[in-house]
Amino acid sequence: MPSLKELAQLVQGETIGDSTTDIQGIAGIDDAMPGHITMITSIRILESAIRSNASALIVPTNITELGKPAIKVTNPRLAFAQILNYFYPPQKYLPGIDAAAIVGKNFKGAGCTVCSLVHIGNDVVIGNNSVIHPGAVIEDRVIIGENTIIHANVVIRKECAIGNNVQIHAGTVIGADGFGYVNVKGQQIKIPHVGIVKIEDDVEIGANTTIDRATTGVTLVKRGAKIDNLVQVGHNCVIGEDSLLCGNVGMAGSCKLGNRVTLAGKVGVVDHVIIGDDSVVAGRSTVISNLPPNSFVSGSPARPHTQDMRIQATMGKLPELLKEIKELKKKVAELESKSLKE
Repeated sequence: MPSLKELAQLVQGETIGDSTTDIQGIAGIDDAMPGHITMITSIRILESAIRSNASALIVPTNITELGKPAIKVTNPRLAFAQILNYFYPPQKYLPGIDAAAIVGKNFKGAGCTVCSLVHIGNDVVIGNNSVIHPGAVIEDRVIIGENTIIHANVVIRKECAIGNNVQIHAGTVIGADGFGYVNVKGQQIKIPHVGIVKIEDDVEIGANTTIDRATTGVTLVKRGAKIDNLVQVGHNCVIGEDSLLCGNVGMAGSCKLGNRVTLAGKVGVVDHVIIGDDSVVAGRSTVISNLPPNSFVSGSPARPHTQDMRIQATMGKLPELLKEIKELKKKVAELESKSLKE
């Protein structure tokens, strides 16, 4: 088992107290046991961490005095993730194709792992060290890069492209037809969707998410983007580098997100909207028009957050305001009646 000093070297931190303390594992404050290291991110929870059963702490650099051994780092969350990876390294798989998998013609996948009950179409390419878990369906002419994990029951439709170091969680569908129809005399006529979906490197996509293929061209998820569970990305959308899409986000067709954009839970974005770099859209908001870079918006429709907060505060006062208006109307009516009598 590693010592506190060894873990500090791993995360490029500085030890406080007994650096020879043996660390057997890592856990949250409430679950930590003797031998564990846990994390605090602020002074607010310092006392709880000290009272916990943990043998050592990961703390920010502004904390100097503790009753327990600790590692000081500039980013405790990053250090926590690094130590988690140390104690729980990713599972290793032996390359090969399970006998219960179905693989089409012209398959190129030396060095990848294909588990049981996977269905792979014709002319598929899968890179080294990639893993296709049970029940996944990879249709014709799909390209998957290296070190990519496709979890159980994922469907990747024909001709889509997945990059390196991508992780797609169970039940997600990449490249289904977009939702596009033409109304002709009350009848909905389907628009063919002949484009693809391209997922660049270092992307992670949560469970039961859907990313629709383009009508023509490409639906694009750029490098480093992270997409939560139960997200809908419409046809021809572009998601910028290192963007975050939280659970239940819905993007209509042809939306474009800049780099490092955050869409919080249950955000809706109408079609053809462009959201600039480094913008944040608060939860349950509805974006109906373009947003410049560095926007912070909330509400439905989405508006600058400070403005929306003022509106929300005013709405809370509406019953009192309505009462005052009724009293004023009554007084005006009395004055008008008195004036007519005179």
